[in-house]
Amino acid sequence: MTFCLSRGEKYMGIWQDDLCQGHGVVVTQFGLYYEGAFNSNKMMGTGVLLSEDDTVYEGEFSDNWTLNGKGTLALPNGDYIEGTFSGEWGSGIKITGTYFKPSLYDHDKDRPKTLRKLGVLAVPADEKWKAVFEECWHQLGCECPGQGDRWKAWDNIAVALTTNRRQHKDSPELLSRSHAQTLESLEFIPQHVGAFTLEKYENIKKYLIKACDTPLHPLGKLVETLVAVYRMTYVGVGANRRLLQEAVREIKSYLKRIFQLIRFLFPDLPEEGSTIPPLVTETKGRRSFCSGKSDSRPESPEPGYVVTSSGLLLPVLLPRLYPPLFMLYALDNEREEDVYWECVLRLNKQPDVALLSFLGVQTKFWPTTVSVLGESKKVLPNTKDACFASAVECLQQISTTFTPADKLKVIQQTFEEISQSVLETLHEDFLWSMDDLFPVFLYVVLRARIRNLGSEVHLIEDLMDPYLQHGEQGIMFTTLKACYYQIQHEKLT
Repeated sequence: MTFCLSRGEKYMGIWQDDLCQGHGVVVTQFGLYYEGAFNSNKMMGTGVLLSEDDTVYEGEFSDNWTLNGKGTLALPNGDYIEGTFSGEWGSGIKITGTYFKPSLYDHDKDRPKTLRKLGVLAVPADEKWKAVFEECWHQLGCECPGQGDRWKAWDNIAVALTTNRRQHKDSPELLSRSHAQTLESLEFIPQHVGAFTLEKYENIKKYLIKACDTPLHPLGKLVETLVAVYRMTYVGVGANRRLLQEAVREIKSYLKRIFQLIRFLFPDLPEEGSTIPPLVTETKGRRSFCSGKSDSRPESPEPGYVVTSSGLLLPVLLPRLYPPLFMLYALDNEREEDVYWECVLRLNKQPDVALLSFLGVQTKFWPTTVSVLGESKKVLPNTKDACFASAVECLQQISTTFTPADKLKVIQQTFEEISQSVLETLHEDFLWSMDDLFPVFLYVVLRARIRNLGSEVHLIEDLMDPYLQHGEQGIMFTTLKACYYQIQHEKLT
């Protein structure tokens, strides 16, 4: 799996004898996207072509950007043509076929299956960069993934680190004291005796953080290489919104394959989805935000209780991959975020009391006084950007975090800040209902003015652990998502 740049185009697919051969993807600087078969450097066989305006052709190709054979052309307005096509894209195409104009009453099953899910004709994510992972396994002394002597693997790691540390011993500019200490600590084989606990899980996480920060460690070298090829793939011409889901699938594949390596080195680490029993003291006295009732179980559970590849590895991997990934999200959601942002700017022209009233927030939840630079001031009709200020500032931190788990914690903390502000206003305990809570949270979301909120929402949705979806953090995230869509459709008069 590799790629090349030429004439403002980037190819991502299979190579054979220095030629594009097999399945692959081509994107151009003008927004064209092709996914399908290649033969001797040419688009030849079945493929899908998408233009920037969402026109889609799915059918046969005989050369680069040249349609030749049966296919279906779907237009942005939903009309489509089925027939035989001949000609180069953008230079005039001869068509012999039937034009269809679906009515509002046509059933979806009667429409052509154009725009199949992108990625079907591309190289599967698990097939990408196999040689990179195989090299890591070979460094551990394994001929095949998962097959080898674990103690030999640890010996190989220790030898590699010791050798490199000694080579750089006389070169302080290459190896700082702290780096040398890190290498020395990684040379020791972690020992886990007895039942697997959360403490042992956290120790593995700490080890991984140090290992992946050290290119001299096989895992560190693997991560460094994966980050390099990922950035080269999805930066520049590769920053094409059609590649978003391909980029997400690639990250998930990284997680799965690195997790296999970790479980080989740490066989006591439970498999994906297993639960580590928490200590009784870890959940004592916890109260549910949604119900107010005591709950002896961990919060649906906190990351660390349920073993997942994403919970273990995203904190290490995602900060390095975040810039190109988030750019793809921003490009893919550009249109809907422009609508959202226009509404945010217009609604934020109103002072606090007017906006609270417009959104239907019950008056009993309106703050009567606010703290400004430590001084308590009364909320007046012209007061602006003062109500629920702590919650607004908290939610703004979502843009400074990388992993879905950290973003969900920001959302949860925002809800708690809202609840605390209302408690100070009411001077009595209360339980939220969603009818009461949603308008208040909508106010906070508007005042937070998060420019790429849609991208944040979609990133969390794509990469969050499934077990979180039905817990409190899942409910809170769903509320944020509902606010994002509500703002886009909010009447501005």
